[in-house]
Amino acid sequence: MSTPSPTPDVTGHGLPWWRLIAFVALFVALQAAWSAAQDGWLWRLWVETLNVDVTVAAISALAPELGAYADGARIRAPGGGLNVLQGCDGAELLWLISAAFAVAPLPWRWRLGGWLTGLLLVWLLNIGRITALFFAWRHDAQWFDWLHNYIGPLALVVLLALYVQWIMQRAPRPHAEAPVGYG
Repeated sequence: MSTPSPTPDVTGHGLPWWRLIAFVALFVALQAAWSAAQDGWLWRLWVETLNVDVTVAAISALAPELGAYADGARIRAPGGGLNVLQGCDGAELLWLISAAFAVAPLPWRWRLGGWLTGLLLVWLLNIGRITALFFAWRHDAQWFDWLHNYIGPLALVVLLALYVQWIMQRAPRPHAEAPVGYG
């Protein structure tokens, strides 16, 4: 009489160690590449065009009397503005969502759709975060520090984790094959 072998996770919804290792390795590689790209065309596109220019448009829509304008990676306005530096540009969120969907046990269409929608979500959340930081800086420097250092980063990571979980819950699950019986 033999001992039955453990049933493998045929659904692919477990978290094997290789997924965790691949997630961390991919995140670190993307972050290293981003650090090397500082001040390059891709960095300027993300920081200056997609973040600062769009944030200035949002600020101008909310409070046109402030006279906010973009100056490279800076949001300038009479009475105070912001510098969007590497590390504060939200790129780490892009790498988190990219690494998460790269290793997620999802069908490729769900993986691609979740990733692309996640990139849009990251961008929109980052615009909201930078806009909030701009107004917080002008209102109360202590509130700005809390929002910049603690509340904002934690809230964004939690929102992205909830988004990934939401996609994982809705994605179709692979069907396990029926066991072949001998006897």
